[in-house]
Amino acid sequence: MLEVVSAFFLLILYSIVYHFSSGETKQIAKKKLKEILNSPDGIIILIVAAALLIGGDIFIIIMISDILA
Repeated sequence: MLEVVSAFFLLILYSIVYHFSSGETKQIAKKKLKEILNSPDGIIILIVAAALLIGGDIFIIIMISDILA
């Protein structure tokens, strides 16, 4: 569990570095992002993110339909 949480924070950190940097630093951040996402922990993070996205969409649809009803 600790590995998944640390991988999540590293994913956020390297995403920020990748977004705001250029040149060699950007390439290093891109390499680290690929390493995180291709690891087993990265796959777990992607599955959880997809589940939260789908669940959030369903929740919003239910809330909107209750408001309009």
